[in-house]
Order: sequence, then structure tokens, then C-alpha cells
Amino acid sequence: MPSKKTVLALAIALRLNIDETQDVLACAGYALSHGVKFDVIVEFFIVHEMFDVFTINEMLFRYEQPLLGQ
Repeated sequence: MPSKKTVLALAIALRLNIDETQDVLACAGYALSHGVKFDVIVEFFIVHEMFDVFTINEMLFRYEQPLLGQ
């Protein structure tokens, strides 16, 4: 069973839109939460079709969140 972080990293790598990302997360038993800073940051990048993992990780690091791919 992949972690939520792994599912989101896969969604970024596959350049899934927000609906596709939510479907994949649901299949793995997860959902995005607006109460979780990590989820809000990653969702922002997906919604705005910004799939550069380095840019996403830079923002995650700035807000002291776990990075994708670690």
C-alpha cells in the first residue's frame, strides 16, 4: 500500500489534473485535506498545472513540510 506522499508524487509525475489526482488518492484510501498544509501546497500546484517537483519541494521546504520523493 503506497503512502499518501507516494500517491501524490505519482500524480505529479503523471501530470494528473485535480479530479484525476483525487480519484487516484481515493483508490488508495486517501483524500486531500484543506486542514493539512502539505495537502494545500501540493493541491495548489496541481490545480495550477505546475508539475515541477523541484519547485514544489522548494515550497514544501519553505513551509517545513515533508518533501516529495523522500
